[in-house]
Amino acid sequence: MEKGHEPSTWQEFLGQLIENAQERERIAEAAHVRTITLQRWASGSSRPRDENMRTLLKALPFETQAAFAQMVSVDFPGLLQEHALLDQAQPEIPADFYARVLSALALTPAPMCRQTIQDLIFRQILEQFDSDRLGMSVSLVCCVLPRHDGKVRSLREVGGMGTPPWKPDLAQKTMFLGAESLVGHVISTARPDFINSKHETTFLPANWTSFEQSVAAFPLCRMANVAGGLLVSSTQEHFFTPTRVSLLERYAHLTSLIFEPVEFYRLEDIDLRIMPSEEKQAPYFRDFNQRVSQKFAEAVAAHRQITLQEARQLVWQDIEVELLQVFLRSKPSE
Repeated sequence: MEKGHEPSTWQEFLGQLIENAQERERIAEAAHVRTITLQRWASGSSRPRDENMRTLLKALPFETQAAFAQMVSVDFPGLLQEHALLDQAQPEIPADFYARVLSALALTPAPMCRQTIQDLIFRQILEQFDSDRLGMSVSLVCCVLPRHDGKVRSLREVGGMGTPPWKPDLAQKTMFLGAESLVGHVISTARPDFINSKHETTFLPANWTSFEQSVAAFPLCRMANVAGGLLVSSTQEHFFTPTRVSLLERYAHLTSLIFEPVEFYRLEDIDLRIMPSEEKQAPYFRDFNQRVSQKFAEAVAAHRQITLQEARQLVWQDIEVELLQVFLRSKPSE
Protein backbone atom coordinates (compact mmCIF):
# COMPACT_ATOMS: atom_id res chain seq x y z
CA MET A 1 0.00 0.00 0.00
CA GLU A 2 1.38 3.37 -0.95
CA LYS A 3 2.88 5.26 1.98
CA GLY A 4 0.67 8.11 3.13
CA HIS A 5 -2.35 6.81 1.19
CA GLU A 6 -5.59 7.55 3.02
CA PRO A 7 -8.02 4.60 2.91
CA SER A 8 -11.53 5.31 1.68
CA THR A 9 -13.23 2.11 2.89
CA TRP A 10 -13.00 0.03 6.04
CA GLN A 11 -11.71 -2.90 3.96
CA GLU A 12 -8.84 -0.77 2.68
CA PHE A 13 -8.16 0.51 6.19
CA LEU A 14 -8.09 -3.06 7.56
CA GLY A 15 -5.72 -4.04 4.77
CA GLN A 16 -3.28 -1.35 5.90
CA LEU A 17 -3.56 -2.39 9.54
CA ILE A 18 -2.73 -6.03 8.82
CA GLU A 19 0.13 -5.46 6.37
CA ASN A 20 2.60 -6.20 9.18
CA ALA A 21 2.60 -9.96 9.83
CA GLN A 22 3.10 -9.61 13.59
CA GLU A 23 0.25 -7.12 13.91
CA ARG A 24 -1.93 -9.32 11.70
CA GLU A 25 -1.37 -12.26 14.06
CA ARG A 26 -2.12 -10.11 17.11
CA ILE A 27 -5.37 -8.72 15.69
CA ALA A 28 -6.52 -12.17 14.54
CA GLU A 29 -5.87 -13.67 17.97
CA ALA A 30 -7.64 -10.81 19.78
CA ALA A 31 -10.60 -10.99 17.37
CA HIS A 32 -10.81 -14.81 17.71
CA VAL A 33 -10.46 -15.44 13.95
CA ARG A 34 -7.79 -16.81 11.61
CA THR A 35 -5.43 -14.49 9.78
CA ILE A 36 -6.80 -15.68 6.45
CA THR A 37 -10.24 -14.50 7.61
CA LEU A 38 -8.87 -11.00 8.20
CA GLN A 39 -7.33 -11.02 4.73
CA ARG A 40 -10.64 -12.09 3.17
CA TRP A 41 -12.47 -9.30 4.96
CA ALA A 42 -9.88 -6.80 3.79
CA SER A 43 -10.10 -7.98 0.18
CA GLY A 44 -13.90 -7.94 0.24
CA SER A 45 -14.18 -11.64 -0.65
CA SER A 46 -16.14 -12.28 2.55
CA ARG A 47 -18.11 -10.14 5.00
CA PRO A 48 -17.97 -10.37 8.80
CA ARG A 49 -21.12 -10.76 10.86
CA ASP A 50 -22.13 -7.94 13.18
CA GLU A 51 -20.68 -9.67 16.25
CA ASN A 52 -17.42 -10.33 14.35
CA MET A 53 -17.15 -6.64 13.52
CA ARG A 54 -17.73 -5.59 17.13
CA THR A 55 -14.95 -7.93 18.29
CA LEU A 56 -12.65 -6.81 15.49
CA LEU A 57 -13.15 -3.15 16.39
CA LYS A 58 -12.08 -3.77 19.98
CA ALA A 59 -9.06 -5.75 18.78
CA LEU A 60 -7.69 -2.86 16.73
CA PRO A 61 -5.17 -0.37 18.19
CA PHE A 62 -7.08 2.14 20.29
CA GLU A 63 -5.92 5.16 18.27
CA THR A 64 -7.44 3.69 15.06
CA GLN A 65 -10.79 2.58 16.46
CA ALA A 66 -12.74 5.84 16.04
CA ALA A 67 -11.75 6.27 12.37
CA PHE A 68 -12.35 2.61 11.63
CA ALA A 69 -15.80 2.72 13.29
CA GLN A 70 -16.69 5.75 11.16
CA MET A 71 -15.91 3.84 7.94
CA VAL A 72 -17.56 0.64 9.12
CA SER A 73 -20.81 2.47 9.93
CA VAL A 74 -21.61 2.59 6.20
CA ASP A 75 -22.00 -1.21 6.08
CA PHE A 76 -22.86 -1.74 9.76
CA PRO A 77 -25.35 0.96 10.84
CA GLY A 78 -25.40 1.54 14.56
CA LEU A 79 -21.83 0.38 15.19
CA LEU A 80 -20.49 3.94 15.32
CA GLN A 81 -22.98 4.84 18.03
CA GLU A 82 -22.12 1.66 19.95
CA HIS A 83 -18.43 2.56 19.81
CA ALA A 84 -19.10 6.12 20.96
CA LEU A 85 -20.90 4.71 23.99
CA LEU A 86 -18.35 1.98 24.67
CA ASP A 87 -16.11 3.90 27.04
CA GLN A 88 -19.08 5.49 28.79
CA ALA A 89 -20.97 2.21 29.30
CA GLN A 90 -21.59 1.65 33.00
CA PRO A 91 -19.15 4.38 34.14
CA GLU A 92 -20.01 3.61 37.76
CA ILE A 93 -19.95 0.56 39.99
CA PRO A 94 -23.59 -0.61 40.10
CA ALA A 95 -25.29 0.42 43.35
CA ASP A 96 -26.60 -3.09 43.97
CA PHE A 97 -23.04 -4.41 43.78
CA TYR A 98 -22.00 -2.20 46.70
CA ALA A 99 -24.90 -3.74 48.61
CA ARG A 100 -23.71 -7.27 47.76
CA VAL A 101 -20.17 -6.55 48.97
CA LEU A 102 -21.36 -4.96 52.22
CA SER A 103 -23.74 -7.86 52.79
CA ALA A 104 -20.88 -10.34 52.32
CA LEU A 105 -18.72 -8.32 54.70
CA ALA A 106 -21.45 -8.38 57.35
CA LEU A 107 -22.66 -11.97 57.03
CA THR A 108 -19.79 -14.18 55.80
CA PRO A 109 -17.86 -16.06 58.53
CA ALA A 110 -14.34 -14.76 59.06
CA PRO A 111 -12.43 -17.73 57.53
CA MET A 112 -14.29 -17.32 54.20
CA CYS A 113 -14.93 -13.57 54.14
CA ARG A 114 -11.74 -12.42 52.46
CA GLN A 115 -11.89 -14.86 49.56
CA THR A 116 -15.64 -14.37 49.11
CA ILE A 117 -15.38 -10.59 48.72
CA GLN A 118 -12.28 -10.84 46.54
CA ASP A 119 -14.09 -13.25 44.20
CA LEU A 120 -17.18 -11.01 44.07
CA ILE A 121 -15.12 -7.97 43.08
CA PHE A 122 -12.90 -9.70 40.54
CA ARG A 123 -15.85 -11.41 38.85
CA GLN A 124 -17.67 -8.08 38.60
CA ILE A 125 -14.62 -6.36 37.09
CA LEU A 126 -14.32 -9.02 34.38
CA GLU A 127 -18.04 -8.88 33.60
CA GLN A 128 -18.02 -5.09 33.35
CA PHE A 129 -14.76 -4.60 31.46
CA ASP A 130 -14.45 -7.76 29.36
CA SER A 131 -17.95 -8.96 28.59
CA ASP A 132 -16.78 -9.99 25.10
CA ARG A 133 -13.96 -12.07 26.63
CA LEU A 134 -11.18 -10.53 24.58
CA GLY A 135 -8.68 -11.28 27.34
CA MET A 136 -8.22 -9.67 30.76
CA SER A 137 -6.81 -10.65 34.14
CA VAL A 138 -7.18 -9.16 37.60
CA SER A 139 -4.66 -10.07 40.31
CA LEU A 140 -4.27 -9.25 43.98
CA VAL A 141 -0.80 -8.25 45.18
CA CYS A 142 -0.01 -8.04 48.92
CA CYS A 143 2.85 -6.63 50.94
CA VAL A 144 5.04 -9.39 52.35
CA LEU A 145 5.06 -9.21 56.16
CA PRO A 146 8.19 -7.25 57.18
CA ARG A 147 10.92 -8.73 59.31
CA HIS A 148 12.52 -7.11 62.32
CA ASP A 149 13.20 -3.69 60.79
CA GLY A 150 9.52 -3.17 59.89
CA LYS A 151 10.29 -2.34 56.25
CA VAL A 152 8.30 -3.91 53.39
CA ARG A 153 10.94 -5.27 51.01
CA SER A 154 8.72 -7.14 48.52
CA LEU A 155 5.21 -7.92 47.34
CA ARG A 156 3.54 -11.21 46.53
CA GLU A 157 0.94 -11.91 43.86
CA VAL A 158 -1.56 -14.11 45.67
CA GLY A 159 -4.13 -14.97 43.00
CA GLY A 160 -6.87 -13.58 40.85
CA MET A 161 -9.19 -14.26 37.92
CA GLY A 162 -8.97 -14.02 34.15
CA THR A 163 -10.67 -14.56 30.82
CA PRO A 164 -8.95 -16.49 28.00
CA PRO A 165 -6.06 -16.66 27.27
CA TRP A 166 -5.60 -16.44 31.06
CA LYS A 167 -6.97 -19.20 33.27
CA PRO A 168 -10.29 -18.48 34.99
CA ASP A 169 -8.76 -19.08 38.42
CA LEU A 170 -5.30 -17.64 39.07
CA ALA A 171 -5.26 -18.75 42.71
CA GLN A 172 -2.41 -21.19 42.10
CA LYS A 173 -0.18 -18.50 40.66
CA THR A 174 2.25 -16.87 43.04
CA MET A 175 5.12 -14.53 42.31
CA PHE A 176 7.22 -12.05 44.25
CA LEU A 177 7.37 -8.53 42.87
CA GLY A 178 9.34 -5.47 43.86
CA ALA A 179 10.72 -2.16 42.65
CA GLU A 180 11.10 -3.56 39.13
CA SER A 181 7.30 -3.81 38.69
CA LEU A 182 4.53 -1.34 37.89
CA VAL A 183 2.52 -2.47 40.91
CA GLY A 184 5.61 -1.93 43.06
CA HIS A 185 5.81 1.63 41.76
CA VAL A 186 2.17 2.44 42.51
CA ILE A 187 2.37 0.92 45.99
CA SER A 188 5.47 2.99 46.75
CA THR A 189 3.77 6.20 45.59
CA ALA A 190 0.16 5.35 46.58
CA ARG A 191 -0.95 6.54 43.13
CA PRO A 192 -2.37 4.43 40.26
CA ASP A 193 -0.58 4.24 36.92
CA PHE A 194 -0.75 2.34 33.65
CA ILE A 195 1.19 1.49 30.49
CA ASN A 196 -0.93 1.15 27.37
CA SER A 197 1.56 -0.65 25.12
CA LYS A 198 4.77 -2.64 25.29
CA HIS A 199 6.07 -0.27 22.63
CA GLU A 200 5.19 2.86 24.58
CA THR A 201 8.10 5.04 25.67
CA THR A 202 7.87 5.30 29.43
CA PHE A 203 10.03 5.67 32.51
CA LEU A 204 7.67 3.44 34.51
CA PRO A 205 9.01 0.03 35.54
CA ALA A 206 7.36 -2.99 33.93
CA ASN A 207 7.96 -6.73 33.82
CA TRP A 208 5.70 -7.87 30.99
CA THR A 209 4.29 -11.38 31.20
CA SER A 210 2.60 -13.63 28.63
CA PHE A 211 -0.47 -12.24 26.86
CA GLU A 212 -0.14 -8.69 28.29
CA GLN A 213 -0.39 -5.83 25.80
CA SER A 214 -1.38 -3.14 28.33
CA VAL A 215 -1.34 -3.09 32.12
CA ALA A 216 -2.57 -0.91 34.99
CA ALA A 217 -1.96 -1.03 38.73
CA PHE A 218 -3.80 0.52 41.66
CA PRO A 219 -2.72 0.84 45.30
CA LEU A 220 -5.00 -0.63 47.97
CA CYS A 221 -5.16 2.11 50.57
CA ARG A 222 -6.85 2.94 53.85
CA MET A 223 -6.23 6.21 55.70
CA ALA A 224 -3.29 6.89 53.34
CA ASN A 225 -1.59 3.60 54.28
CA VAL A 226 -1.04 0.76 51.79
CA ALA A 227 -1.69 -3.00 52.01
CA GLY A 228 -1.03 -4.03 48.44
CA GLY A 229 -2.17 -3.46 44.89
CA LEU A 230 -4.65 -4.42 42.22
CA LEU A 231 -2.96 -5.48 38.97
CA VAL A 232 -5.09 -5.44 35.79
CA SER A 233 -3.81 -6.74 32.45
CA SER A 234 -5.38 -6.74 28.98
CA THR A 235 -4.60 -8.45 25.69
CA GLN A 236 -5.51 -5.16 23.97
CA GLU A 237 -3.20 -2.21 23.51
CA HIS A 238 -4.49 1.18 24.71
CA PHE A 239 -7.17 -0.48 26.80
CA PHE A 240 -6.83 1.82 29.80
CA THR A 241 -8.78 4.94 28.87
CA PRO A 242 -9.30 7.65 31.53
CA THR A 243 -12.86 6.43 32.17
CA ARG A 244 -11.71 2.84 32.70
CA VAL A 245 -8.82 3.84 34.95
CA SER A 246 -11.11 5.98 37.11
CA LEU A 247 -13.62 3.16 37.48
CA LEU A 248 -10.96 0.55 38.25
CA GLU A 249 -9.57 2.83 40.95
CA ARG A 250 -12.98 2.70 42.65
CA TYR A 251 -12.87 -1.08 42.52
CA ALA A 252 -9.44 -0.90 44.16
CA HIS A 253 -10.90 1.19 46.99
CA LEU A 254 -13.58 -1.47 47.43
CA THR A 255 -10.99 -4.28 47.39
CA SER A 256 -9.15 -2.66 50.31
CA LEU A 257 -12.04 -3.81 52.52
CA ILE A 258 -10.67 -7.37 52.54
CA PHE A 259 -7.56 -6.39 54.52
CA GLU A 260 -7.18 -6.16 58.29
CA PRO A 261 -5.92 -2.84 59.75
CA VAL A 262 -2.56 -4.40 60.72
CA GLU A 263 -1.89 -5.25 57.06
CA PHE A 264 -1.61 -1.59 56.04
CA TYR A 265 1.80 0.11 56.05
CA ARG A 266 2.91 3.72 56.04
CA LEU A 267 4.53 4.86 52.82
CA GLU A 268 7.77 5.53 54.66
CA ASP A 269 7.86 1.83 55.59
CA ILE A 270 7.63 0.71 51.93
CA ASP A 271 11.22 0.09 50.81
CA LEU A 272 10.94 -2.34 47.92
CA ARG A 273 13.92 -4.15 46.47
CA ILE A 274 14.33 -5.72 43.03
CA MET A 275 13.15 -9.32 42.71
CA PRO A 276 14.41 -11.90 40.17
CA SER A 277 12.40 -13.01 37.13
CA GLU A 278 9.44 -15.37 37.35
CA GLU A 279 11.50 -18.20 35.85
CA LYS A 280 14.20 -17.85 38.52
CA GLN A 281 11.60 -17.76 41.30
CA ALA A 282 9.76 -20.95 40.33
CA PRO A 283 12.14 -23.49 41.96
CA TYR A 284 11.78 -21.81 45.35
CA PHE A 285 8.05 -22.61 45.52
CA ARG A 286 8.22 -26.33 44.75
CA ASP A 287 8.78 -27.54 48.32
CA PHE A 288 6.55 -24.94 49.97
CA ASN A 289 4.35 -27.43 51.85
CA GLN A 290 7.37 -29.31 53.20
CA ARG A 291 8.82 -26.03 54.46
CA VAL A 292 5.56 -25.21 56.22
CA SER A 293 5.64 -28.62 57.92
CA GLN A 294 9.20 -27.91 59.00
CA LYS A 295 8.07 -24.67 60.66
CA PHE A 296 5.54 -26.64 62.69
CA ALA A 297 8.22 -29.15 63.69
CA GLU A 298 10.56 -26.34 64.78
CA ALA A 299 7.77 -24.77 66.84
CA VAL A 300 7.04 -28.07 68.59
CA ALA A 301 10.73 -28.55 69.38
CA ALA A 302 10.83 -25.05 70.88
CA HIS A 303 7.59 -25.67 72.82
CA ARG A 304 5.76 -22.96 70.88
CA GLN A 305 2.38 -22.99 69.20
CA ILE A 306 1.85 -21.46 65.78
CA THR A 307 -1.10 -21.37 63.41
CA LEU A 308 -1.04 -22.52 59.80
CA GLN A 309 -1.21 -18.89 58.67
CA GLU A 310 1.78 -17.99 60.84
CA ALA A 311 3.79 -20.94 59.52
CA ARG A 312 3.03 -19.95 55.94
CA GLN A 313 4.02 -16.33 56.63
CA LEU A 314 7.37 -17.49 58.04
CA VAL A 315 8.06 -19.54 54.91
CA TRP A 316 7.17 -16.62 52.61
CA GLN A 317 9.57 -14.44 54.59
CA ASP A 318 12.33 -17.03 54.19
CA ILE A 319 11.70 -17.26 50.43
CA GLU A 320 11.76 -13.47 50.17
CA VAL A 321 15.26 -13.40 51.71
CA GLU A 322 16.44 -16.16 49.38
CA LEU A 323 15.08 -14.40 46.28
CA LEU A 324 16.69 -11.12 47.27
CA GLN A 325 19.99 -12.98 47.50
CA VAL A 326 19.40 -14.48 44.04
CA PHE A 327 19.10 -11.01 42.55
CA LEU A 328 22.16 -9.72 44.39
CA ARG A 329 24.25 -12.67 43.16
CA SER A 330 23.07 -12.07 39.58
CA LYS A 331 24.27 -8.43 39.57
CA PRO A 332 27.48 -7.94 37.61
CA SER A 333 30.47 -7.19 39.80
CA GLU A 334 31.53 -3.55 39.69
